[in-house]
Parts: sequence; structure tokens; C-alpha cells
Amino acid sequence: MLQLSNAFSDAVVATVCIVAFFKYFAYLPFNNRLLWGVFLVTVSMAAAAGVFRYLGLQQLTDTHRSLSTLAGSVGLASVVVAIWGLVMRQTVSRSTVIITISIGLVIFVFLLYPAFQVFDSVVQAFTMLLVMLIAVFGLMRKYQKAIWIVIGVMILGIATKVATQHLPFSPIDVYHYALAAMVLCFGKAV
Repeated sequence: MLQLSNAFSDAVVATVCIVAFFKYFAYLPFNNRLLWGVFLVTVSMAAAAGVFRYLGLQQLTDTHRSLSTLAGSVGLASVVVAIWGLVMRQTVSRSTVIITISIGLVIFVFLLYPAFQVFDSVVQAFTMLLVMLIAVFGLMRKYQKAIWIVIGVMILGIATKVATQHLPFSPIDVYHYALAAMVLCFGKAV
């Protein structure tokens, strides 16, 4: 089934992720940039698969779902550690990058099993909470740009509540645009 608005909003997410990486994160230390890259590339790949799925290529439904799970596991684990490094103004070590991606991959493998797919939203909510706590900690440590992280997480949190409302526009589009806004907010925090 053709869903042009969803395809367009997914294209916006993919584009924003690529542009944000080169505009905001290109000058960070290598390991920090690597973690941001993992987060942005996984989100961008899921969004790109979503574009083609919503344009009518139904055979990409499983690929889109798998890539979304990858972004919701490896990508989210990476962004938590990347935000910690940003807020603490530290260069993340190589071993931390390896451990972070390994933990994300373990979560990814578990979330692929149908019995554990119910925990997908739990992982996302827990990650939002961790990111918010790290941002508040950054504000307490006088890292004023951490307010952009708080704003980004709040935008995404509000968008997840829109999905439960009966609105004249697609909740998927609202989530996609909120995700793009969150990525831009994270970029402004650098």
C-alpha cells in the first residue's frame, strides 16, 4: 500500500541524520564520532528502508522492522554512551566503544525473537530516561548545551503520546518528524 506522507517523513529522517552527522559531529574525537555515527547510520538505514516500504515495496517490511530494531538497540546503546562522553567532555575509549556496540548487538539479537519483541518499547523508554538523566546531570555540571538534549528527548516523548490520540494526521509522521527534530537538538548540544 502506498503511503506517501510516511515515505516523505522517513526520507526527512534519513536526510537529517546524514546532514547532522557532517554538520555537528564531524569534529568530535574519533571514538565519540564513531558512536554518534553508529546511532545516526542505524536510524538513517531504518528510515531509508521505511521510505521504500511506504512507497509500496512490501517485501521490505521485514527488513524495515529489523533495521528499526537495530536502531532501537545498537543505535540507542551508542547514543547513550555518546551523550555521556559529550556531557562529561570526555573522549570515549576504544574498549568502551567495543563494549557498547557488543551490548547493543546482544539486545538486538534478543529483540529479534518474537517472544522478546514486546520489550522493544521498554528498551526505548529506558534509553530516553537514561539520556534525560545524563542531560540533567550535564546541566548540574554547568554544561548549558545539555538543555538541547532535554528538549530533544521531550519532543520525542511527546510524539510517542500522539500515537495514542485520534488525530487527523498520521502518528507515524509525527514520530518521524519528532525523531528528526531530536537528532537536530542533539547536534545543537555539541
